[in-house]
Amino acid sequence: MTPISVENLRPGAKRYERPDGGCRGLYVVVQPSGGKSWAARYRFRGRPTKLTLGSVLIEPGAEPNTPPELGAPLGLRAARELAAKALREVAAGIDPAALKRKKRADQHAAEADTLQAISEEFLRREGPRLRTLSQRKADLELLCESSLGRMPVAEIKRGQYHRVLDRIADERGPVRADRVLAAVKRLLAWHADRSDFVSPLTRGGRRTSIKDRARTRVLSDDELRRVWTTAEKLKTPFAGFVQFVLLTATRRAEAAGLRHTELSDDGRTWIIPGSRYKNGRDTLIPLSRAAQRIIAAQPPLGDFVFSATGERALGGFGKRKDDFDEASKVTGWTIHDLRRTARTLLSRAGISADISERALGHAIIGIRSTYDRHEYEAEKRHAFEALAAQIERIVHPPKAAIADMAEARAKRRQR
Repeated sequence: MTPISVENLRPGAKRYERPDGGCRGLYVVVQPSGGKSWAARYRFRGRPTKLTLGSVLIEPGAEPNTPPELGAPLGLRAARELAAKALREVAAGIDPAALKRKKRADQHAAEADTLQAISEEFLRREGPRLRTLSQRKADLELLCESSLGRMPVAEIKRGQYHRVLDRIADERGPVRADRVLAAVKRLLAWHADRSDFVSPLTRGGRRTSIKDRARTRVLSDDELRRVWTTAEKLKTPFAGFVQFVLLTATRRAEAAGLRHTELSDDGRTWIIPGSRYKNGRDTLIPLSRAAQRIIAAQPPLGDFVFSATGERALGGFGKRKDDFDEASKVTGWTIHDLRRTARTLLSRAGISADISERALGHAIIGIRSTYDRHEYEAEKRHAFEALAAQIERIVHPPKAAIADMAEARAKRRQR
């Protein structure tokens, strides 16, 4: 064969092959569509076998000077070289077609186990059980946007992860980098449980200290009064949400995701599903009369209680809180600070630490957590009513208390 004779081969009604007299075992395969490819034919352990080498490169003088590769477009010279190599492997007891299949299978397996692929599978399989699915998804997507996302997870080294995490820390802050680190550690541990993979990310690696980051901020009585009265004036879903968080001492996502279907028929009890609660267990929250009034005041738009449309939970907290802070003139606080403020008010109301911790859903450690299965509903209901009463006394103090506060302020000015 010559490059010209290969180019001049015309398609027929059926697929056909033409042997190359210049190289034993080499054939040109011509399809009815006009497509042409090279194939090597040989016998391996007595069985006839075909190895597809690649498509035909018919442009004269277009053959590259680099060594030919299986699957690439090949000119006549490169096809002869690959066919001769295949026959040498057969003579050595190696089946080149089997090697090609293994290489393709390994490539497919590697593509299936890229960081991006296992991240998507993890979110698909474990998503319903994740308490903060949207946050976990955003953190993993941020990591997979880097070049790591396209790499087989088994090939990514510890240092490569931390170089990307360092960049995230520089661009988005060390707290976000630590959140991404926690997400990828959970992902890799999940993948390791399902395969022979060993995660390179072990203990450590955080860029911040949880202890150092722990907040102690609680709203003062004056701040609480301004926040509460602002919420009463605004009457927006976010305003009601702020009051509800204070009255129930719940976390932001738990309160924002409140559905009417999670409430008892009489509206006095709220069961937070374990899928939305930090400890993973269904959690009973007795609702005070004040909390019930907050729920009743929300427009019945759909299943979600605090929502602009009723179709999805309340979101956009950054912008909503900025507007609320401007209206209340209270700044420097977070939504979670309301939970801490509520816990402090429970103590002021005389509720025991044991019941207060149960009201907040904190785990009771030790042997009691194993044997004491009582729900403490009555005790927690009393605690939440006491909390509501404490908030009411702060927001709307009795006239005598107002006079005492005015006198105290006057004395401070005189000093």
